[in-house]
Amino acid sequence: MTQAQDIAAVVLAAGMSTRMGGLKQLLPFGVDERPLIEVVVSRLKRQVDRVIVVLGHRAGDISPILADYGVELVVNEQYELGMVTSVQCGIRAAGDVRGYLICLGDQPGLGKQTLSLVLQRAAQMHKGIAIPVCDGRRGHPIYITNHYKAEILELPHNVGLNAVTGAHLDETEQIQVPDESILVDVDTPQEYEQTRYRWN
Repeated sequence: MTQAQDIAAVVLAAGMSTRMGGLKQLLPFGVDERPLIEVVVSRLKRQVDRVIVVLGHRAGDISPILADYGVELVVNEQYELGMVTSVQCGIRAAGDVRGYLICLGDQPGLGKQTLSLVLQRAAQMHKGIAIPVCDGRRGHPIYITNHYKAEILELPHNVGLNAVTGAHLDETEQIQVPDESILVDVDTPQEYEQTRYRWN
């Protein structure tokens, strides 16, 4: 398989897991009970050469898990201000690349086929945004070219990335996928139990 070139996958894993009541990035997942963040990163590394993991809360506990994956670890010192600060941190760390694949660090069902579809579209884009959609709902991962880099970096802390993606609907391609995993992340103990063995 040809891996994506000139694209940086930015994995957002800096949060405090407030609703989970424990550090969700390290929760055991799947039949082999690997830490959740390791599951996500290992799937990305099969198709993307460059993976940047943005850490924050308890970064020192998470980073050893990823030591053997050849990923770049950056720490967002402003993680408590909101997720967009982690997006900005990852984009700054990526430097001069053609685009960014924005991924959630708690998305256990990140599927090979869906990821391939988004990356294939990304390879053809020079200016634009690609978002997977299932049952009329947008999910992750999102691909966005560096054309929007300055706009993203200028976002205030209390505004989400959708302030950029929503402002450029005419430049956005929605990729229809029969994959509800693009909509599923793990925020609560109930969601964790529902998804723990669902995707392996």
